[in-house]
Amino acid sequence: MKPELDNQSVHRYMRVYNYYKQLILSQQLAPGSRLPSIRRCAAELQMSRTTVETAYMVLAADGYIISRPQSGFYVTDIGRTRKTAEFQKSADQKKKKPVLYNFASASVDRETFRFELWRRYIKSALRQDERLLSYGEPQGEYDLREVLCRYLQNNRNVVCTPEHIVIGAGVQSLLHILCPLIEGRKKIAFYNPGFRQGRAVFEDHGFELCDRKQEQPDVCYVSPSQATAWGDVLSVGERMKILREASEKNILLIEDDYNSEFCYYHHPSPSIQGLAGGNGVIYLGTFSRLLLPSIRLSFMVLPPDLLEKYQRRRDFYNQTASKTEQIALCQFIRDGHLESQIRKSRKHYLAKTKILCSEAKRIFVEEAKVTAGETGFVSLLEIFGAGNLREVLYRAEEKGFAFLSADESDPSCSFLCSSSGGEVFRGVTAAEAVFLNFAMRFKNAFDGNTVSHADVVMRKHYERKRKWRDKRIKY
Repeated sequence: MKPELDNQSVHRYMRVYNYYKQLILSQQLAPGSRLPSIRRCAAELQMSRTTVETAYMVLAADGYIISRPQSGFYVTDIGRTRKTAEFQKSADQKKKKPVLYNFASASVDRETFRFELWRRYIKSALRQDERLLSYGEPQGEYDLREVLCRYLQNNRNVVCTPEHIVIGAGVQSLLHILCPLIEGRKKIAFYNPGFRQGRAVFEDHGFELCDRKQEQPDVCYVSPSQATAWGDVLSVGERMKILREASEKNILLIEDDYNSEFCYYHHPSPSIQGLAGGNGVIYLGTFSRLLLPSIRLSFMVLPPDLLEKYQRRRDFYNQTASKTEQIALCQFIRDGHLESQIRKSRKHYLAKTKILCSEAKRIFVEEAKVTAGETGFVSLLEIFGAGNLREVLYRAEEKGFAFLSADESDPSCSFLCSSSGGEVFRGVTAAEAVFLNFAMRFKNAFDGNTVSHADVVMRKHYERKRKWRDKRIKY
């Protein structure tokens, strides 16, 4: 008997499971090949049909085989996929270099968030014993929806009531709720680049992704405060144009307004949902950027027609967001800390973005162009005559730089440089610590030189800052 089948330390069905799993992973059973029937397998292995059936069910649950009605069980290609994935993972680990200067970060800076204050509100929420003993409302805690409604009306010109708001653990979870409500529409177009996770959700629900310039969609997904990857903001006129087009062609709009609070150079433009009077537009927002990425609290404002559909299906949905965090956030907003948090973060990231741009312009001069976005955390850096994009990215990675390419199909070297998630040095502001002599380091990396000169410059700067600070304290 095979070793997998002779192992007395595991249950019989697990012996059968391990036996066939090994055959599949070793490619002895090729993808598409048919397994013996339950009756035949039980006879060959001298086990009960119940044991074999259980093993087959576990194999199917883990994706190794698939059941075809009135045909039998067939091997999937998971063995080949996993083997390739494991090989690729091993190869990537060997090649991976430590990241010294991370400009592809999606995290937030520690200085922008008052952890001790948030802990206080979480502790206060945890003391509400009776309230925490029950499940949360499917639509979200009413008091949070109430304060959120006032905030959206006052700051984002959103037309809503607490009844129109649905709370969820991230935008993706809300999209899973939304898709069944708009299942009559089949084609969706995205105005803005990125958000692959959102595209995947719609594809999983049977929606067809299309190009709005070539064919008419049924649904359009737009982020007006992040019209480009580096943070261009759509004007009121452009928003009205989108709204008119949607009204004329009966297109449902989904407005993802996740970066509107970080508008640096002017007041945030009114939301498309507000311009539409609350009709025909689904409004999405999140607190992950405003507070912490780990605080998975997002919200969705439904128009009246979709709200009726949701109300009929509401009992089928469980609340995905933490009830404790909802209670804490509600009081956090009531006490005015959300708006102060936004002001602090906006000032912090604007300073970092300005230093990035000034340093890049100072060092590269005419060799590169840097474009700071009107909102968000990302700037666009275009390097002229730097060669192949993939080659440059590889050379940057070898020197410890991490970047995101703006457009892989673009032959020019265009990078997205995030101004969040940088290292912090004692005696120097976060902005200066991250972006001081960034361009010099970057250029030297591409020239194949060392970064020793930049290191010297940074040390001199730190020394000047220290002396200035000590003098200020003394006098």
